[in-house]
Amino acid sequence: MHGRVLLRSHLHILHRPYPIQYEGPRGKNAPALPFSYSINGLPFPPFASYLHIQVVMANYYSDKPYEGPECIAITMDIGTTNSAVAFAYFCPGSRPRVQVVAHWPGQSRFNDGSKTPSIVSYQAGRLKACAAQAMQDLEEDPKNVAYWFKLHLHPATMLEPAASQTFEIPPLPAGVTIERVYADLMQYLMEHTQNFFEKTIPNGPQIWARARGTITVVLATPNGWDIREQAVLRRAAIRASLVKEETASQLLQFVTESEASVHFALDHPQNDWIKRNVIFAIIDCGGSTVDTTIYRCVSTNPLGLKEVCPSGCIQAGGIFINREVQKVLERKLKGTSFDNPEIIRSMVKVFETELKAEFDGVMENYGLRFGSINDNDPSLGINKGKITLSNEDLEPAFDLVTKQINEHCVKSLIQQRAKYAVLVGGLADSPYVRRALWRELKAKDIQLIPGGDSANKAAAEGAIISLIKQFVVARAAKATFGGCIRPQYDKKLHRERKHTVRVYPE
Repeated sequence: MHGRVLLRSHLHILHRPYPIQYEGPRGKNAPALPFSYSINGLPFPPFASYLHIQVVMANYYSDKPYEGPECIAITMDIGTTNSAVAFAYFCPGSRPRVQVVAHWPGQSRFNDGSKTPSIVSYQAGRLKACAAQAMQDLEEDPKNVAYWFKLHLHPATMLEPAASQTFEIPPLPAGVTIERVYADLMQYLMEHTQNFFEKTIPNGPQIWARARGTITVVLATPNGWDIREQAVLRRAAIRASLVKEETASQLLQFVTESEASVHFALDHPQNDWIKRNVIFAIIDCGGSTVDTTIYRCVSTNPLGLKEVCPSGCIQAGGIFINREVQKVLERKLKGTSFDNPEIIRSMVKVFETELKAEFDGVMENYGLRFGSINDNDPSLGINKGKITLSNEDLEPAFDLVTKQINEHCVKSLIQQRAKYAVLVGGLADSPYVRRALWRELKAKDIQLIPGGDSANKAAAEGAIISLIKQFVVARAAKATFGGCIRPQYDKKLHRERKHTVRVYPE
């Protein structure tokens, strides 16, 4: 075949469709990819270096050395209670390795060193501290601290009517916007990521200096977030100097937490249950949301997944358990010498970091250490700085969340005939939550599979893996645009209803 041909299509680069046009020779003389022609109607490039880097990364699989230009990709998972960052350095001739940023300032490397608190404190309207360095401010002056601020961005479609009436979102400090809070935390995360990169990668400072202008930043977001929420994060990222305004559309990308998590969970050789045509779900139980996405495996070598229905997202998660436990403590200690907001906050903090991941609902009582050996009150169950909480005190707090998961998530799994459910996220660490979901799913003949070590923040690491491997080859549309049509009647398809046919005059 000879001659010339004009082709118009879309080039998908890091989940963004770009209209492309190629005009030139057809047949064996045609180039493999029309990189040098036009994109978005303009001669390609202007942003050739950025787009070329991203195209090469998106088509790269880690079973062979990387062949593209030198570049860095960074992913951020800014959660309700904790945040995490991961990165990959793409060096020509080498296999890129995903690394999770650790050793955050003010934190012990042996105490969940890959996660850092999503907290930002202010003083007189000016930034004071971020993450672990702001924890003291939260205890002493909470009104000037932004925490659980992710809830301010949740759209109304994620809210349960009953929950929205009873759950109070902590207000932001006076004069501080949600965009500014995100920008301040993003800047902090990026600064420490640079510091960690330069110390852990050979010739790190020189590499960072060369690649800084073309770093791709990927932000993980809940399934229920859309254009409005992404616009806030985009402005915050520009304000934090993660990307420049003129290159933000190329260098700043978004991925849902569920899609990131499925890449994290399946990037292991022991997943022998994943076979062609198997339908399974990812249930991501986080701090303030529970995301559910259902996939069908369309190929295994390479692994290819297709969403079978629009993903789900509800406002539920770990912080709602914390708030219920706080109410239990407030009722239990009301009118006593321990009825103090600071004391109760310290109890909830210990519950969050220790007891929450240990509670299994098996024992009658659980101890919560909060004070010194001089703190005693047998009538309240307090002995040497430890308060005793019964199983009846704690179970309702956990049931509040597991009930929502069962009602909203399991229903869609049954409808789509899912065979497996992969559980990921911070709340997946809870043995009580795991057992409650296992019991519910087993009754529906659905097998629950742990999704790996969630302490490393699966969304951050999974987002980098998704950038490299892209297991998901098709997504389900959440909305469609267009009008209804009346297809031509075909009697062969409607024999059983032929008696209902009517002929209407024009």
